[in-house]
Amino acid sequence: MNEFERDRLDVDVLIVGGGPAGLSCAIHLARLLKEESGVEEPSVAVVEKAPEVGQHILSGAVMDPRGLDELFDGSCQEAGCPVESPVVGETVYYLTGTSAFRFPILPPPLRNDGCYVVSLSRVVQWLKEKAEDLGVDVLEGFPAADLVMDGERVLGVVTADQGLDREGKPRSNFAPGAEIRARVTVLCEGTRGSLTRKLVDRLGIQGPNPQTYGTGIKEIWEVPEGRLRPGEVVHTAGWPLANSHYGGGWIYGMPGGRVSAGFVSALDYRDSTFDPHGAMQKWKTHPRVRAILDGGTIVQSGAKTVPEGGYWSQPKLYGDGFLIAGDAGSFLNALRLKGVHTAVKSGMLAAESIRDAFRAQSFDARTLSAYDRLYRESWVFKELWKARNLRQAFQDGFVGGMVRAGLMMAFGGRLLADPVPLVDDHRHMEKRTGGRGQEGQALRPDGKLTIDKLTGVHHAGAIHEEDQPSHLLVADLDICRTRCREEYGNPCESFCPANVYEMVDEGADDEKRLQINHANCVHCKTCDIMDPYAVITWTVPGDAGGPNYLGM
Repeated sequence: MNEFERDRLDVDVLIVGGGPAGLSCAIHLARLLKEESGVEEPSVAVVEKAPEVGQHILSGAVMDPRGLDELFDGSCQEAGCPVESPVVGETVYYLTGTSAFRFPILPPPLRNDGCYVVSLSRVVQWLKEKAEDLGVDVLEGFPAADLVMDGERVLGVVTADQGLDREGKPRSNFAPGAEIRARVTVLCEGTRGSLTRKLVDRLGIQGPNPQTYGTGIKEIWEVPEGRLRPGEVVHTAGWPLANSHYGGGWIYGMPGGRVSAGFVSALDYRDSTFDPHGAMQKWKTHPRVRAILDGGTIVQSGAKTVPEGGYWSQPKLYGDGFLIAGDAGSFLNALRLKGVHTAVKSGMLAAESIRDAFRAQSFDARTLSAYDRLYRESWVFKELWKARNLRQAFQDGFVGGMVRAGLMMAFGGRLLADPVPLVDDHRHMEKRTGGRGQEGQALRPDGKLTIDKLTGVHHAGAIHEEDQPSHLLVADLDICRTRCREEYGNPCESFCPANVYEMVDEGADDEKRLQINHANCVHCKTCDIMDPYAVITWTVPGDAGGPNYLGM
């Protein structure tokens, strides 16, 4: 970051990220600290990179209310939590190119009795109001761009400089980022958090396995009444993915003739031409899916990566002056396709460990290790422990994966090895042999049922300041035009769902250069994961721009 004279703000507790984990941590902690006589007027602040809490939140989402019920000591719905509908029916299909085979028995992990279809953006907006009612400062539009550290101790963060031109020089509206210091900083940045990644790499605290991800493409549709009941849940596996490729789709009924439709593709694929956005568009052409969406209108869309690695991909969750919670800490339960309830509970456990740290007036790793103990005594640990080898079970195909997953559940989460090892997703990508692979075959969008990437960017409401430094950093552009082009065919043009990366003509002799359309970025972070040379780094944009997922 550029070094300018910065304002400094001191708080007791700083939470990075206004999602379910961060806001639940803030709410629970504010209540706990108000009961502590030894802490006078404790200050708790949440910094959120989006201009408004909820704008960058994207999830399916069928929510298990257990976490929020505990946070509000009863029923979260009675406390006012906005839900679209309780789940009223569930179906799972295995798709081939033309047929759909219904699972005769619903797999137990996919049973959603007592769960709700929700818009997660609306849920976190409600949580923000609850947090502010308790005196929590929620600072929106303040991207946390860097950590403040003293050796291995986290002292706080520095927010992004705003008002820089594309060369990094101050414009007339320049405002340097502020330094926010805290006794303890809780990282709740969500999937592939940039500060979390930096901290984990610096301290060497990644778990036995690296994180493995999927990229989810979600669309909200308005369809003719009667196509899908509010609360009706449909999941699919199979087509258009190859048998060796993990992933699947969903359609959730919502009130007012709206449906949530989406598709998640695991990123440990082999075909360098595979396109997660294209897979979603192909999936919508299946007769079973088309029957629900055809004749309707797409009103919103978005993309987000999902951390699927589970327990064995968790980093060390505490250290001197810091805790990690939610998706940043790999709390998603891939077996159940759910992570909201576990994120909420992780935030609550972080709050309880911070309360204990205030009692001891110590915020070092030894004191904050109470978080790890509370986690291992909780139902969250029991959930994640049972699913600890789930993604590994599907590494060699769907059919075999179903068998291995069944055995895993029967043996309490254990497979032949424990943990079953994983490697970084991009290491699975194979060098091209010419042309496009089977999974990478393009579909020509019709503009009605299927859309192109730029239309998706429009429906995501993505806005960034054009005249600012790109927040997508490429360490070596020469690799893009030479080795990557020759060996992998520039997979960034395929795996990015927003047409951010584009190889354009550069002079004669078929020369190409990488053009980065950073204003298109929808903050999914697929590029940071799937670049085969690991030269792309996603960072927070200085203008607090990005997608607008409110209502999704």
